[in-house]
Amino acid sequence: MNTTTEKILVLNATGKAGGNVCRALIESGFDVYGTTRANKKSLVDKGIKPVLCNYTVRSDIEKALQQTGAKKVFAMTDYFGAAKSNADEEIRQGQNAINAAKAAGVDHYIFMSVADAEFFNEHVKHLKAKPILEQYLHDSGIPYSILRPCAFFENFDDPSNWNPLKKGVVKFLTDKNCKYCATYDIGRAASICFKNPSDWLGNTLDVIGWQGNLSQVAEALSKVSGIPVKAKLVMPKFLRSLFLKDLHHMFLYYEVEKGPRGTPEDFKKILPDALSAEDWFRFHGQYSNGEKIIVER
Repeated sequence: MNTTTEKILVLNATGKAGGNVCRALIESGFDVYGTTRANKKSLVDKGIKPVLCNYTVRSDIEKALQQTGAKKVFAMTDYFGAAKSNADEEIRQGQNAINAAKAAGVDHYIFMSVADAEFFNEHVKHLKAKPILEQYLHDSGIPYSILRPCAFFENFDDPSNWNPLKKGVVKFLTDKNCKYCATYDIGRAASICFKNPSDWLGNTLDVIGWQGNLSQVAEALSKVSGIPVKAKLVMPKFLRSLFLKDLHHMFLYYEVEKGPRGTPEDFKKILPDALSAEDWFRFHGQYSNGEKIIVER
């Protein structure tokens, strides 16, 4: 297959995961179109072909597919942003995308869900929609694959959620052992699925690149930056349980001895060079203020 002619429409290309997914797909030789509501230049600068589209609206997605001629879609839903913390709205938006893809005759639809989404308790409301949409996609008849990532490394540098990455310290909502992945590796996994449909159509893949605790994350950043790094909780656990109940219960699941069933070892059978914490800090390359993590000496 000549992947240089394969067109992929990435929904929510300007989001936290979208940009790195697009980057990985472009590097794999795909012709990548990304949806955006306004800011086209930010996509063009990354080599993404912008498509003006509200990715939650069926008619917009149908129009985008018609305009681009893409027969492959990478889709995600956004509970906190686009759905405004409403699981029913997230389900509706996800179904809109699936219905639009079906009407357009898409031949491979990849949905980004969450590892073990069906096992979180009722308090984890931001993941409620994922297994429902997985089942809806399965029942739709569209040729599909599902990627199920775990905690994002990108959360270590997340200024919009009051956790910017600063020199000498790394913070997170848990200091316990946890499974992580890079959003870039979600894109690389998607590329593998798109290139090998006979292996991945109708199947799911847990995207889990590395496992460790916050002290090990700090050690990784210290090694990359060459300066001592402290590991700190964003807030004490009891405050997390009071003010971030949804995320608190998600982390209670992550923090158990095994956590999500998938393992880095399993994922590396598919993507041998999946990013570790150390790899990700090198890949990310800078602190929130723009200063480089690796200083030339």
